[in-house]
Amino acid sequence: MTRRVHVAALLLVAGLVAGPLSSHVYWMLGGTWLLHSPTSTGIRSVAAVVVVLLIAAVLVVLAQVGLWQQTYVPERVIGFCTWALTAVFLLETLAAFTWSRGTPEWWMYGPVSLVIAVLALVVAGSGGALPRRHRPHPTEVDA
Repeated sequence: MTRRVHVAALLLVAGLVAGPLSSHVYWMLGGTWLLHSPTSTGIRSVAAVVVVLLIAAVLVVLAQVGLWQQTYVPERVIGFCTWALTAVFLLETLAAFTWSRGTPEWWMYGPVSLVIAVLALVVAGSGGALPRRHRPHPTEVDA
């Protein structure tokens, strides 16, 4: 990985945590800022699902660039999820700058989604983590 990709990944994680993740935790706990109705059980439930998905997205980004060495999910799935994260935020950007333009919140959602999408694109386009070094099994070592 290049330093540029690591910086993009860390900025992406920071953006996900500071923006969508923190606002959805706030809504999950009953906050109403930027909502057009009082917080209901449905809104809290959806916010909780989004929180779980955003935590998974953070882990995917860290695994994609090799900052988290997990062994459960194949690298192809990690790569696919990184591209899916990019697509979701590109669609969110499109929605914010087109359909949501008349709402007062569009000025926040659009630019934030665009920055997250660009950072996710850099991470997804990086090709994944560096290959792991293979430690030889004791029987593989020449005697």
